[in-house]
Amino acid sequence: MTTAWQTSGTVPEPLAALVRDPGLRTRSDGWERQGTVPRADIGELAAAGLLGLTVAPEHGGTGVPLPEVTAVHRAVAGLSPSLHSLLVVHSMVCQALGRWAKGPLREEFLPGLAAGGRVAAFALTESASGSDISGLRTELRRAADGSLRVTGAKRWLSFGQTADVFLVFGHTGGAGACALVSCGPGVTVSPEPATTGLGAAGLAALTLDEAPVAAERMVSRPGFGLPHVATDCLTLGRVLVAAGAVGVAEEALRLASRRAAACSRGGARLGDRQLVRGLLADAAVAADSARCYVEHAAAHVEEGAPDAPQTAVRAKLLASRAAGLCTANAVRLLGAEGLDRTHPVNRLEQAARVYQVIEGPTEVLQDLVAAALLRTHAAGVEEPHGRGARDEPAA
Repeated sequence: MTTAWQTSGTVPEPLAALVRDPGLRTRSDGWERQGTVPRADIGELAAAGLLGLTVAPEHGGTGVPLPEVTAVHRAVAGLSPSLHSLLVVHSMVCQALGRWAKGPLREEFLPGLAAGGRVAAFALTESASGSDISGLRTELRRAADGSLRVTGAKRWLSFGQTADVFLVFGHTGGAGACALVSCGPGVTVSPEPATTGLGAAGLAALTLDEAPVAAERMVSRPGFGLPHVATDCLTLGRVLVAAGAVGVAEEALRLASRRAAACSRGGARLGDRQLVRGLLADAAVAADSARCYVEHAAAHVEEGAPDAPQTAVRAKLLASRAAGLCTANAVRLLGAEGLDRTHPVNRLEQAARVYQVIEGPTEVLQDLVAAALLRTHAAGVEEPHGRGARDEPAA
């Protein structure tokens, strides 16, 4: 099985060394117990390059190729799914700014985001519509002086309690739009109940009441915020969530294999029993298959392939299933120990459930994949070998 650090060497060595450090595993256990990742720890990880992986070097980032970025996400998620959720949403905001914002806005925010001086949250989901971008009710209204007044309510923002700035999606003048909103007047951040699997993710609700925002904080022009910026971010997010799911699967497989190799029952090593070997083999094949497809999807996103959004959907679907299988098998092999709420494999199993929901529930992704296939074949066009259909999902 390929380890997270068998890469081509473009991941900064300080970051690779930090993630390999056994002390980080101990610290991540403490984060889950405390229910938070301290800002000082986020700053240390950012200084090693964690938050600048998807930021271009000219803006203070490392510019690591996306397939290599997924290796980092796998390693981080295996240690702390909560920290991984920060890495995902922060990367999505950086992607939006790097690709769609005007030069001055990129120059103002990207260096600070890459260095960890600022933490960003992705504010798309609403109670009534979930992440269905066609049903958003948040309004970015133009004021008489040309600035924006933002009103709406967002839910379940990962690291929303820590964030300094939010990428808020909504409508302006009937057209989809998004803008960077900083903490300040008209902005209220309220803690959300912690979810299983992401106990230290600092989930928050964001309430906006005529929050004043400079016109220059608009990311892209009206009409592009939803069909283009949001879909672009969701595509990246799905690949990164898929990478995290693979990391959870790999870590669960590591724990299960270690248990099977060391534990004896009835005078025989647990790993010598055929049924146990079957569980390990199924988990290994699922994890490796998902890893390969996630790297494939990341390469498509990196090159801007027309089928990248659909490939990302498939990657997330495959990887979340692999995480579910690997963690379930690991819990079975660890027995009562795996049911201990403080045991790492128990947290991994809970995280696997989260990965089946965020960035599109399994059933929604199945529908997107099937709909694209049906559209492709109804048109009489054969799907390119090894690729998803070219239709781009909106959510």
